[in-house]
Amino acid sequence: MTEIVIVTPSYNRKELLKKLYNSLLKQDDYDFKWLIIDDGSTDDTGDCVQEFINDNFIEIEYHHKENGGKCRALNYAFELVEGDTFLLIVDSDDVLLPDVIGKVKRSVEEFNKENIGAIFFLYELTNGKRILGSKNELNTTIVSDRYEYNRLYGQHDGCIGYYSRAIKKYKYPEFEGETYVGPTVIQLAMSREFSIVFTPKVVGIAEYQPNGLTKKGRKLRINNPKGMIRYAELQMSSNNSFLIRFKYAISVWAYLRLGKLSVANPLQIFPNRKIALLSYLPGIILFKRWKQIKES
Repeated sequence: MTEIVIVTPSYNRKELLKKLYNSLLKQDDYDFKWLIIDDGSTDDTGDCVQEFINDNFIEIEYHHKENGGKCRALNYAFELVEGDTFLLIVDSDDVLLPDVIGKVKRSVEEFNKENIGAIFFLYELTNGKRILGSKNELNTTIVSDRYEYNRLYGQHDGCIGYYSRAIKKYKYPEFEGETYVGPTVIQLAMSREFSIVFTPKVVGIAEYQPNGLTKKGRKLRINNPKGMIRYAELQMSSNNSFLIRFKYAISVWAYLRLGKLSVANPLQIFPNRKIALLSYLPGIILFKRWKQIKES
């Protein structure tokens, strides 16, 4: 039987962790572990979690590390995984619905195949509406990769869970001085080896915080150019259309300028010389616009 581990990276979110904890206490099945990675909190998160542990209702494993951003915290969690495990990534500002563990277990067992690396579930907003992409509505389970899913349904938030076989091979890239990369980097990188199950099952409620990653948006990406170049490189894969590859090629030139990055041969970043040259001038224009945002 595959072990179910809920992984929560957290930074100064002790009050929100209490909400998530209460939702875990309402689960229909307690056969899971809650792995909390404290990313250098200064708000007594450790004391708060110790109270949860003392309750002795659910299995909790707590680790405190130096602050380095969500992706480093998840990489830290991935390194702790042993054996046949499924890691459901649940942020500290999310809460799970009462029947989630049983629902996740059934999906994990149904799709536990060597070519499946992850399962993507849906979230609702606090107003009860499902978080959906800008294109079609996902009404049936599909097995695909992140490129194809984005083409069909658009990019949107949800709840991703990884089989241990995937995260033993794929982790988030880490860049000195940066704390953020696109959250789907792993899903894009593993697409040649592993498929993802995309299911319309709703497992939780997302409540975006004013200081959260989602709300910080463009400025967060502007301040982490190396991570975003890596994300753009994956988006410029031949799996995407020319227009999408061209869009991300433009962003690469802007990120290179924003980060004042010295690259021996920047053309090597692009899928071909044509896209690199066509995107150069639009990239410089975009850089000037983003520079204003960065300095604002």
